[in-house]
Amino acid sequence: MLTLKDRDAVTAALTDPKLDPNLRVLIGLRAWQMDDDRARPLSDIVQFVIVQPGDTSEVIHEAVGFPITWDQAEQPGFEWMNDHGAWFELAYVLTDDLGMIVFVADDPGTNFTLRFNCLGVANRPDP
Repeated sequence: MLTLKDRDAVTAALTDPKLDPNLRVLIGLRAWQMDDDRARPLSDIVQFVIVQPGDTSEVIHEAVGFPITWDQAEQPGFEWMNDHGAWFELAYVLTDDLGMIVFVADDPGTNFTLRFNCLGVANRPDP
């Protein structure tokens, strides 16, 4: 689990060679698109949560602030979802001014119900 709530955390993630390069590109793109008021703290605009393989429902819910793994959530709670292949991107509107982007790894070790529901919403061609 990785939570990015300020510019320093985003910078650290973007320069972390251990993170998937595709994820770093997605984080960088969204931060660049959404961080349009440098006078405000980034945490007042957007928060990023990265769900990784092995993260439990409890850990995910605590990081996000509400249940999203659908075994306890109202489905679906996100505004939109993008399928980026190795990562799903879920967007939540928390207030008029604050959003949350949740990146979910498309990996067999990722929380089963969250990944299953992401795959169910994704419009992937049949193999």
